[in-house]
Amino acid sequence: MRKLYLSIMTTLDGFAAGPDGKLDWIMVEDPEMAELMAEQLRGIDAMIFGHTAYRDLAGYWMDGPTEKPVDREHTRLMNSITKLVLSRGEPELHWQPARRIGADLAAEIAELKSAPGKDIAVFAGPETARALASFVDEYRLLVYPVLLGAGRPVFRPAPEALEFLDSREFSASGVVQLRYRPVR
Repeated sequence: MRKLYLSIMTTLDGFAAGPDGKLDWIMVEDPEMAELMAEQLRGIDAMIFGHTAYRDLAGYWMDGPTEKPVDREHTRLMNSITKLVLSRGEPELHWQPARRIGADLAAEIAELKSAPGKDIAVFAGPETARALASFVDEYRLLVYPVLLGAGRPVFRPAPEALEFLDSREFSASGVVQLRYRPVR
């Protein structure tokens, strides 16, 4: 059975974006983190986005960076992996391959997990992350050494026990990846 994992960037004080939605704090030059991203992309064959993240990322990745070999690999993978767009409406899906999900989310996620293939990643904002929380098999948090003081929180307080899996530090940026599995 395929695993669904949530990969999300957060500040040390738990925000996924600043009060104005800005993400400028995630722009760090760290070759090890670039390799982590490539590893994650190589290990999946589907990504779930909210419709806003899909639209915003499409604008970047469709003609993504190509300066360095790792940039070319990220761009190639981001453009070839299936994008599943969580939406109640009918968003324009110009960044292919893509399809909408959300009509019957529980059934769709169960079908995705039971289908053959690689893992499925959720690369999304906090609202989409919360909508999918009950389906997540693993949390992968990239914690940045930043304190925003306010913004869009990654999680709303809701009790859920988590089992620690591992951590990885990225010395060039000070970012730490923490991996947990829900205890259900």
